[in-house]
Amino acid sequence: MISFFGLVSAVVAIVSITALVLHFKLIEKRGAVDDALAKVNELLFLAEEDEAPDANPDEIGNATKAYNDAVDVYNRYISQFPGKVVAFMVGLKKEQGI
Repeated sequence: MISFFGLVSAVVAIVSITALVLHFKLIEKRGAVDDALAKVNELLFLAEEDEAPDANPDEIGNATKAYNDAVDVYNRYISQFPGKVVAFMVGLKKEQGI
């Protein structure tokens, strides 16, 4: 027979593991946003400095779309349970697209 404290300990362990997994998923989604924004900034900088004379405006548009898509996924994740709880605990806020 399982004691009450054994059951509580098991529930706490499951909740802790779940929170840890959700935190890593949130970090992954946030990383995708940061990576996409870095790509957009790199392309815009190169185009501005004329270091990429063959820079394709479509490439910048595609990078911007990838960033906006990553922001949408991230914002949806932190707007819904359980991602909303984890985002609140670590102080993450919604991002804005370009």
